[in-house]
Amino acid sequence: MSFALQFLILSSSLWLAVVHAQNYLQEPPAFLKPCSLKDTESNACLPALIETIFQHWRNGVPGLRGVGSLDPFRVGKLRIAQRVPPNLDVQVALRNLTTHGLSQAKILNSTTLFKSAHYSLGFHVRLSKTKIRSDYKLRGHVLLLNLNSAGILNSEMDNLEFYLALKMKPLMVHGLTFMNVSDIKTDIARIDKIRINLTNLFGGNQELERSANELFNENWRVLFDVLRPVLTQTFDTVLLDRFSKIFSFVPAKFLFQEFA
Repeated sequence: MSFALQFLILSSSLWLAVVHAQNYLQEPPAFLKPCSLKDTESNACLPALIETIFQHWRNGVPGLRGVGSLDPFRVGKLRIAQRVPPNLDVQVALRNLTTHGLSQAKILNSTTLFKSAHYSLGFHVRLSKTKIRSDYKLRGHVLLLNLNSAGILNSEMDNLEFYLALKMKPLMVHGLTFMNVSDIKTDIARIDKIRINLTNLFGGNQELERSANELFNENWRVLFDVLRPVLTQTFDTVLLDRFSKIFSFVPAKFLFQEFA
């Protein structure tokens, strides 16, 4: 069984546990303004709603346990194994990965579609500045370098834009309608620059470490294109976790006019 399928089953179980325990938001906060879900290629309300959620609940949702903060966005463990000759053949283990910047997300455009009892939402998202920090262990070769090291990874990304597709279905439990988020897919559309710094690459040899990081930064597009599928899958998994838990906690009528 794939990791994604195991995660989806676990998320569904958690969703049912939350709703059946009647642990849900009782009164809407003043900043939540319900939007319409009518089919449209442009909906100004939905971008404002998502941006508001990211900003006001950046540290977590009051009353909702088991959901970490949106900004900083944390992932406990992440493993990457990628082999794309001749530039890359590595195994990377990341721990305590922290990403800053999501609360400043700007939704440039949105679409909605209703089909086969499911709503599909599409968003074009821009993050002007994203910062990542993580403990790392790396083994293999990257570009011209053979590496076997552990240390701290720091990275900054400028003007990251991606498309986010979210699929959800209304489900009534105990007389209330909630949105069951069944799938999320992301597709990175643009990134202007990535800066990377890895510490302790050569056992404390600062000159070699500086040269290696310069090589990474000069060739960041090559590395990013190779790692894009793994990073996108990770992004999908974490966003599915956050959105499914939030939407199972907040009654649909607080978010969408069709269920008022």
